[in-house]
Amino acid sequence: MKVCMLLSPEQLKDDLVALAASTRRGFVASRKDRDRAKRIIHELSKLSPTEEPAAAYYTNNAQATSEDGPSLAGKWTLLYTDAPDITSLDSPVSIQKLGRIGQECNPPLIKNVIEWKRPDWASSFPFSGDDNSRILQKVVTEGSSSPADNPTVDLKLVGFEISGTNDNGSIGGDTSGPAAFFEQNPIKLQGFLKGPFGKFDILYLDDDMRITKTYQGYYAVNIREEEWF
Repeated sequence: MKVCMLLSPEQLKDDLVALAASTRRGFVASRKDRDRAKRIIHELSKLSPTEEPAAAYYTNNAQATSEDGPSLAGKWTLLYTDAPDITSLDSPVSIQKLGRIGQECNPPLIKNVIEWKRPDWASSFPFSGDDNSRILQKVVTEGSSSPADNPTVDLKLVGFEISGTNDNGSIGGDTSGPAAFFEQNPIKLQGFLKGPFGKFDILYLDDDMRITKTYQGYYAVNIREEEWF
């Protein structure tokens, strides 16, 4: 099925949202599904309303030509990806159940967030937490760009974080399980050493959707969502 060149951005976004839902964020996508996603993304990239999507990460006091318009800054939840390092996370034999995946962009930092929940097979185990228990794993990077490099953002690895919480924002009275442990004993490792962590191009950015492509050629579609982390 070919993507019609005359479709509006909203129609293309709706198609992409539907494809993401039917393929479970791309985790069970066939080659045909991935090819269709690429075609939709290609068409959307031509219609991006943001001329300088990387402006939030400009360094050396560089300024965007316009301060108006959507910003990369904020919290984003993964809708679709074809990146194997992400699609391989949902394993039935994992000691934790994969939840949501997101990215927190607070310049100059970009935190890649993975939510882990108690697996279904552990529901009867003591000290395993409850259905609302969540562990948030964050890989902390530092992003940088410039008007000359726009729409590319370079990344450097700067740290790692683990914390615990639940759907109500706190473990509260639940003192058992890994999530409760990490709520009471969060880990935050961030030193002076920084290492290269790749880069990505911003293909599309509006107020509620962002599409990026990594330097390895993999795509990620995210929607703006502030609620869960």
